[in-house]
Amino acid sequence: MKRLRRFVASVAVVVFLISAVSAQWDKKPYTEWSQQETEKILNNSPWGQTQALTDTSKMFDTGRRLDSGQSRVADVTQVNFRIRLLSAKPLRQAICRSMEIQQKGELPAQLAAQLRAFAAADFPDYIVITVTVESQNPSSEFQAATSVLGKITTAELKNDTYLLVKGGKKVFLKEYQSPRNDGLGARFIFPRLVEGKPFITADAESVLFYSELGQSLRVASKPIFLNMRYKTGDMMFQGKLEY
Repeated sequence: MKRLRRFVASVAVVVFLISAVSAQWDKKPYTEWSQQETEKILNNSPWGQTQALTDTSKMFDTGRRLDSGQSRVADVTQVNFRIRLLSAKPLRQAICRSMEIQQKGELPAQLAAQLRAFAAADFPDYIVITVTVESQNPSSEFQAATSVLGKITTAELKNDTYLLVKGGKKVFLKEYQSPRNDGLGARFIFPRLVEGKPFITADAESVLFYSELGQSLRVASKPIFLNMRYKTGDMMFQGKLEY
């Protein structure tokens, strides 16, 4: 419940800041989505995707005895970056629905109302992408990714973090916010309007999110870049392009 209250408090900050899919998500109210449906929207959908980074270098460690009997699969390290369009309504609805399911519907009336407001809010000025890090094992790569997201700043990111659409048009990062205790992850905030017009439109075909997190974040000695593409043709929700 404490984490839920922190989440709701963060929602208030986000709402203040912001002052054509034929899936089942668009066929029934989000309050009726199953846990499986919400997880799909969060991790594998037009608004939420996963960039998996896998390190297999330890599988070929010749220093280990080949007859040890220990599975080489255990030596594979995978870190999942969940890259999500928080400013997209279906993504926020999935977050709220997932929390409702976890709480088994036993939410205080005030918190339930705040979640509904968060799910329904508009983002007229900003595009907000969130990034969380998950791993089944507390590997050094996972710890490094978590540390970088917690320490890196807007100044370090702004020249190498952008959204890219057809024709090579870019909009660069406006603000970076490190993760809070609400589970939403790090926030990458971009202007929604460029020269008075929406930066992302249906005819853009796709939008690429790209960010260099710095030389300190590496897997198998290689620097890591966030690189995720969203297809605008799939981002229609209830008759509206959602991002």
